[in-house]
Amino acid sequence: MTISRLDLDGVGSPNSLAARIHELVQDMPDVIPLEMLCSQFDIETITEIDTDGFEAALIMDVNKAFGSILLAKGRRPERRRFSIAHELGHFLIPSYRSHPDHPFECSLSDFHLLDAKDQNRRRRIEAEANRFAAKLLMPPSRVRKAIGLSGTTLESVVSTAKSFGVSKEAMARAWVDAHREPVAMVISRNSKIQRFYRSEDFPWINLRIGQSLPSGSIAEEHNDAPGVYSAIEEVEPDLWFDERNASQVLVLSEQVLGQQNGYAMILLQAELDED
Repeated sequence: MTISRLDLDGVGSPNSLAARIHELVQDMPDVIPLEMLCSQFDIETITEIDTDGFEAALIMDVNKAFGSILLAKGRRPERRRFSIAHELGHFLIPSYRSHPDHPFECSLSDFHLLDAKDQNRRRRIEAEANRFAAKLLMPPSRVRKAIGLSGTTLESVVSTAKSFGVSKEAMARAWVDAHREPVAMVISRNSKIQRFYRSEDFPWINLRIGQSLPSGSIAEEHNDAPGVYSAIEEVEPDLWFDERNASQVLVLSEQVLGQQNGYAMILLQAELDED
């Protein structure tokens, strides 16, 4: 695999950059060889250090001629890979400029930012780097192929995450973005909503971050050990939606996966009334 930043000239958006890399490297494996890519894109070193100050950081020459990535030591391989891809995004996206006194230092919360239209410039920059990393590690065409082969279940999300070398939540986000049907993923902890991701045509979920899971939902009642999947079951739409949105849903199904430390992942699939 031979590629350089010259091959990316004229490509500016995060999604287009990731797509261009896959276009240039036709035989890219599902588990992207990040260290090799970084070296060809003038990232000279990737170093793990003991730190509580950041999750990952990028240090680069003022002219972006070269750079180095620092990673907090002891992270899971999946998180480490997303961190590298995220910092590579900071390095490759042309609109980002280095500042000798202020390297890109990214906290764990930065890796959950997704709104590329955020009014806060720093948050927007982090969201764009996340979008680049997601599209690089989990190209939508390959995720859609996996959906077509394995169907829409949490078991499929988890197996595809392993195949791509990414975390379950990263794949859950990519799964929602790539899916052609109305789906959503909810992340909870101790029965409280932490985050949720929905496809554009999925009705708005009538819940706030920090709110309890809906009473009567499968997620609320699912207290099995980590790694245990619930069955996929139909539930009443008004458990998750307000009256107006619930009226658009003909069938709503729910599945839950218990995880470590009180976390759970919830898959919602909706069949909508098209009239």
